[in-house]
Amino acid sequence: MPGWSDPVAARRCERARAWGALAPDAELAELERRLLDAHLRRCGACRHFAAEVAAVTSELRATALRRPTRAVFQPAARRRELARRARAIGAVAAVALVAVGIAARQPLPTREPAQRPAVADRTQRDEAEIQAFRRLRRESLLGAAAYPDRPPYHFGTQPA
Repeated sequence: MPGWSDPVAARRCERARAWGALAPDAELAELERRLLDAHLRRCGACRHFAAEVAAVTSELRATALRRPTRAVFQPAARRRELARRARAIGAVAAVALVAVGIAARQPLPTREPAQRPAVADRTQRDEAEIQAFRRLRRESLLGAAAYPDRPPYHFGTQPA
């Protein structure tokens, strides 16, 4: 298969090798088994691969089972303790990150006191905002009265 320049042949070999890995466990349908046998008659590389897979499978099945000398999995209590620690560390890291983010947004302290706007400036700014709100309100009211002859919820060609 590695030397194939034909992509169709390469795909056939890939499919045959996948089937060859499933064949020792009898996991192939009859059609797949017949297609595999036909391919193995033509392709020596795939035939060799299928023979190796069958040999390894039979050797594994013939070997006696042994009990492991140490635990493969951690006990459930130990896993829960590790998960609890990981959550606690994650929470502390999140709080620290938020604190750094908040601190980074604060302005640096200066030696001179901050100047507050004069009372007249605040009054002028408030008056300008009130005027802007009044202008927006007036425009919205005038826009709603653009078609005074239609009912307020008139859609397209519905009768009035």
